[in-house]
Amino acid sequence: MKNKYIKSLVFSITTIFTIILTLNYLQVDNSITEEDKIYIGKILKDKKVTPPSKPISYEEEITLIINIQNSVLEVAHDNIGIPYNSPREPKDLYISKSGLCYDRSRSIEKISRYFGFQTRHISIYSTENTHSPFQSLITPKTSSHAVTEVLTLKGWIVVDSNVFWISLDGQGNPVSIEQIQSHNNNRIISWAKPLPNDIYKKPFTFIYGLYSRHGRFYHPYNFVPDMNYKELMQNIL
Repeated sequence: MKNKYIKSLVFSITTIFTIILTLNYLQVDNSITEEDKIYIGKILKDKKVTPPSKPISYEEEITLIINIQNSVLEVAHDNIGIPYNSPREPKDLYISKSGLCYDRSRSIEKISRYFGFQTRHISIYSTENTHSPFQSLITPKTSSHAVTEVLTLKGWIVVDSNVFWISLDGQGNPVSIEQIQSHNNNRIISWAKPLPNDIYKKPFTFIYGLYSRHGRFYHPYNFVPDMNYKELMQNIL
């Protein structure tokens, strides 16, 4: 009986350990490599945002976030996506000089973390036609957008990946993606700059940590959706 119990325990531990290793292998790696640092420097070449230390005031944070966004949008000025089953790190964005929202947001996030910010990747899906968050997530070609949230001293701010816009209200305060979503349910926000994309203006759902539904943006390029589990957990916290 004791031997049977030990075997069962070992099997359970081994199974759990295998699952954890598999999930870790499959998830999107958000670490910043030495190669990333080289190409972050190239992307920011014309911007006075070094050395890599986090600003000490909110105003300095906003200036740095805007500079990071500007640098990425200026480098990836052509709206041509990096092909599926290919890496889309700062190096790839810099070399291709092009990208779509899901390509640019990756570099915005990595550069922001390089400077000490906490970030989270956001996938936005329109619910205007489906009227259901779940249906929008599983319906192919649903209108969508990939953006970044950066944590400032005053809270989370959305950094768009296609246009020069961050979610500042008329008083210069950050507005989170959750607050923007609430705005669509009659929460009034006076914006510093108008919302740039229709997807923000109409009913939508969003999810943190989902980088693709098809699994072909990040290694190992298979059918498993591209996700980062630490960020994904923030959907339920």
